[in-house]
Amino acid sequence: MATSTGYYLYGFTDCGSLRDLKSDAVAGNGHVQNIPFQGIGILCSPVNGKQLRPNRSNLLAHQKVLETWMGEFTILPVRFGVVAQSKGHLNSGVRASIPFIRSKLNILRGKKELVIKAFWEKDYLYDHITSTKKEIIVFKKNIEKMKGSNYHYKLIELGQLVERAVIKEGEKEAEKIIEELTPGTLNTKKCKVAGDLMFLNLSALVDDKMEPKLDVLVNKAAEKRMGKVQFKYVGPSPPASFTDLHIKL
Repeated sequence: MATSTGYYLYGFTDCGSLRDLKSDAVAGNGHVQNIPFQGIGILCSPVNGKQLRPNRSNLLAHQKVLETWMGEFTILPVRFGVVAQSKGHLNSGVRASIPFIRSKLNILRGKKELVIKAFWEKDYLYDHITSTKKEIIVFKKNIEKMKGSNYHYKLIELGQLVERAVIKEGEKEAEKIIEELTPGTLNTKKCKVAGDLMFLNLSALVDDKMEPKLDVLVNKAAEKRMGKVQFKYVGPSPPASFTDLHIKL
């Protein structure tokens, strides 16, 4: 790895020995190593240049490295795109954060992240909103006989009413689901949702003993909302949502 102009950083491990990983590296450069440093492991690979494109190939390689090592060691992930210009920069940057890294590795030992995403069934959502929300029902009736430009603008206003109702309904349903799932988690974190139908993107921190309990709770929540909500259950993966690690190299 000495011939590289830089080092790409995936994260840190509780493995204090030099190890090679048979996995595709980000940007396809060289191989991934766990380099021992003051009792921890620095998970990195050689790379040329300071910036890497966050394309599908690189993002998948980053995640795959972390997931592969997670099967054997505790992982403290680093966000995608962190590059040290040299081994000296890498060591000095890590040295400044050693107490925090060690503390986080101890906290995360034996823990993993699972992600629960919830999406409205499209047909249910529209029918439910337009047939149960009194304000929307009355508004629709009032504009049914309108014509011309007034009708056009009222339709836009109706769409805005429906959109606000959808957001509010999603927030209420999300809180109910989180309350149902919380007993099966050590911690949870709400993440950004994407698209019109997703209303919950929840990261859950669990250990090996709690994972089966969360599985049961997710299945119960899904069965309870059959025909109303679709669930997507992803993981396990390294607990990236619960690291709060910002390292400067």
